[in-house]
Amino acid sequence: MRVRVLLGSFAIFTLTLVTVVARPIAAPQAQAPPSPHNLQVLPKDWTNQQVVTFMRSTFTVGLGVQCTYCHVADRSSDEIPKKGIARKMLAMEMAINDQFLKDVGEPAPAGQSKVTCYTCHRGAEKPLTAPAGGGGH
Repeated sequence: MRVRVLLGSFAIFTLTLVTVVARPIAAPQAQAPPSPHNLQVLPKDWTNQQVVTFMRSTFTVGLGVQCTYCHVADRSSDEIPKKGIARKMLAMEMAINDQFLKDVGEPAPAGQSKVTCYTCHRGAEKPLTAPAGGGGH
């Protein structure tokens, strides 16, 4: 009787083990980050990574500011008015490069612009302009 119980237990254990081992393991589903919302000047088909890379290389470098200068936790929110100003300034920069400087001087290297936020801001929140008086005469 004891041998029968052992054999039965062994058969159940083996069947359970084969079932567990043979079952395919589902790979964790990598979820793509949500696409950016409320893009008004930047291309609407950009990914989060493209937007973040652009913001860091443009506004962080050009104005020396961090994300919270224009954004709240919900990055698509227009709660901070500086975000609207940044959009206007970016549209101005694009117009200067695409229209006004199109046929002036040497073309900008591929993937670069002649005029950027840094052109006027030089890493400061407010644009750095020439001192009043224009030369002291």
